[in-house]
This record gives sequence, C-alpha cells and structure tokens, in this order.
Amino acid sequence: MRVLVLDLDTRVSRALERTLRVLGHEVRCPTSAAEARAALQADPAVDIILAAQHLEPGERGTEFLRWAETHVPQARRVLISGTHCPPDFVEQPGLQWFQAKPFGRRELEALLRAPRPTQESP
Repeated sequence: MRVLVLDLDTRVSRALERTLRVLGHEVRCPTSAAEARAALQADPAVDIILAAQHLEPGERGTEFLRWAETHVPQARRVLISGTHCPPDFVEQPGLQWFQAKPFGRRELEALLRAPRPTQESP
C-alpha cells in the first residue's frame, strides 16, 4: 500500500514511516503541507493519507484533507491529532476518519485494513 504521512513532528513522522515500512508499505513523508500538495500533484498514486491536524502556521490537517479529497479522490484520508477531533471535520466511513494520538502498531494496522465503502449499483 502507498501511504503519505504528513506530520511535522519528526518523531511521529519517523516512527510512522519505520512501522509502515516494516509492515511492507511504500511511504512518503513530506515536511510541509505545500510539499505534500506538490508531491501529490506530481504523483497522485497514494492509497491512504495520514495527516496531523496541527501543521505549520496557517495550515491545518482538516484543510489539507479537504484539498486531498478533491485532488486525490481515490485516497482514503485519516486526520490524526493528540488533542481532539475538530468540529469541522466530517468523517465518511471507509473514506475519511479521525484517529487520536498516540496510537500503536495495532491501531495503525487497523487503519490500513479499514474497508472501503461499497459502491451501489445505479
């Protein structure tokens, strides 16, 4: 699975990257929301995005994931935060959800296994 991790806390980003690689996943860890947007515009092949709510000044994970929903619609999106789920974040089963920090390997594996919603026939 191809995973993009956007967390400016390098300890969190590195730990997620190491665990994801051990689990056999391809991982990209941009160092800013702008770099993440550029990377996804250049190569949108990503299956899941893990984005922290608190990014650099003027950037929030909720805003980044709204951008990703439009520009990388095939990617599932997870907002991660050590505080709370913001009221403007709308969870969409199988597509977009919130994960509280800290979380361990088991929770990470569950995030990656979360089923996609089924497409209804017209």
